[in-house]
Amino acid sequence: MLMDRMEQAVAAAQTSKQMGAVLFVDLDNFKQINDARGHTVGDAMLKQVAQRLFSLLRPGDTVARLSGDEFVMLIGHLGTDIEGAGRAALLVAETVRAALEVPYSIQTHLYSSTSSIGITLFPKQAEGTEDLLREADTAMYRAKDMGRNRIRFYEAAMQADVQERLALEQDLKKAAAEGQLAVYVQPQVNALGAVVGGELLMRWNHPERGNVPPSRFIPLAEASGLILRMGDWMIGQACDALAKLQAQGQALSISVNVSERQFRQEDFVERIRNVLAATGAKPELLILEVTESLLIENLDDTIARMTELVQLGVRFSIDDFGTGYSSLAYLKRLPLYELKIDKSFVQDTPGDPNDTAIVQSILAVAGHLKLRVVAEGVETQAQADFLIQSHCECLQGYLFGRPQPLGAWLDKQIGLGT
Repeated sequence: MLMDRMEQAVAAAQTSKQMGAVLFVDLDNFKQINDARGHTVGDAMLKQVAQRLFSLLRPGDTVARLSGDEFVMLIGHLGTDIEGAGRAALLVAETVRAALEVPYSIQTHLYSSTSSIGITLFPKQAEGTEDLLREADTAMYRAKDMGRNRIRFYEAAMQADVQERLALEQDLKKAAAEGQLAVYVQPQVNALGAVVGGELLMRWNHPERGNVPPSRFIPLAEASGLILRMGDWMIGQACDALAKLQAQGQALSISVNVSERQFRQEDFVERIRNVLAATGAKPELLILEVTESLLIENLDDTIARMTELVQLGVRFSIDDFGTGYSSLAYLKRLPLYELKIDKSFVQDTPGDPNDTAIVQSILAVAGHLKLRVVAEGVETQAQADFLIQSHCECLQGYLFGRPQPLGAWLDKQIGLGT
């Protein structure tokens, strides 16, 4: 029905010169509610979303559920010029966004959700219904990339961005296969400035693009599934490094980031057990860094999986603590070893009273829960002095060392140990 009406709307727009719009509406974090509360609650929410969208339609407009939690709205007669039609479409989209932000009452409980909306206008030269849907879908994903609960228009540059993303993904596959990826480490020190460990970081030096920042290629690896192979390799590198340090009597810890996709693998625990056995690394010196968003999704399963690994001796750290959910309810339930204070809070201490208060609060909570704290992004002596005075056990940042190749760092630590 949607495709049929879109064809009619495009044909009518070409004749009447009245522009229309396709709105691609995707619910943010619907999967979390659906997985946590079950399909009955998820289905009830989808019905309420459909009712809200239908109530906003004008005569002659169409709303359809495309799949899952994706809806498409077909809006006609928005004006004869692009600027006016664009403003009108944006007004409709903003009304939709506000309507879907209102909490949903289901089985006496309230559930909150938001939406990301992509817009494309029509008619366009030689573009059919499939093209319009692709454009609106591309714009919607751009809205998600911008932080969700956003509205974005399709632009020609977006398509170029999609093509560049595809090319970069192909290059990343090649990089993983041909050894272009490198492991770096940033040292972590105690209050006395002595090195107590390090965090492993992945770097990519492309033969033509040069250094590709992790903020660009890690999300791509996540989306494509390459992160699974890359993540296994990083954990293997961490355990190899621990074994080399242990052989020289060095009991330094090594932290390595674990992605959500990697953590959710059915055999993730077995993979960790196997690499520890193969390398002989002491599990208590391996620290797996996870994000807060990973922890709260399917919390019971997360706790069970973490507990299995903790029983092996492996330790867990919450990366970028304070930037996500930061719920005390999950903190007391999870078998954690460490919190990492995000650098965004550290960079303005001790001058900014708000960030200073946040850092001190995190340290106080960690102290009560008997968790170690690592402060990231320490760049000045004033920041270090404040953190040490506030009883922060571990510091990491440019003040103590920039990321360097793992091999060089190991040689230095082993040399100091001997």
